[in-house]
Amino acid sequence: MRILIFHGYLLRGTGSNIYNASLVQTLTGMGHEVHLLCQDHDAAALPFVDAVGRFEHGRLEVEAHREPVRCTAYLPDIGRVLPVYVADPYDHFDATLFHELTDEQLSHYLDANVAAVREVADRARPDVALANHLVAGP
Repeated sequence: MRILIFHGYLLRGTGSNIYNASLVQTLTGMGHEVHLLCQDHDAAALPFVDAVGRFEHGRLEVEAHREPVRCTAYLPDIGRVLPVYVADPYDHFDATLFHELTDEQLSHYLDANVAAVREVADRARPDVALANHLVAGP
């Protein structure tokens, strides 16, 4: 089965990050093909991530790190601002609480993710999809 998972954060640390990493590892271990949208710049180092797709200058470039590719992690180009529910430090990002975002910052974040989900869904043609933190807000 082809599965699309939207998780707008990293795959390490606590909470939903660990949940999503465990879920993807379990699904790929069962033989499913997972297309995961996240913001983990070091996703390729995880043993269950076989390819990484990066959106740069409006283009998606996918690099396979091992075969067969069962999990591709895609990193939407959201820039440096990472909207968060809890203000923790994040490498590569300026973590900003949702209620502190400007309208422009929130619009950019949403637009980048919507465009990325559309492109990945068009390419992967998932059988099912799971969206985490679907409502962007506290």
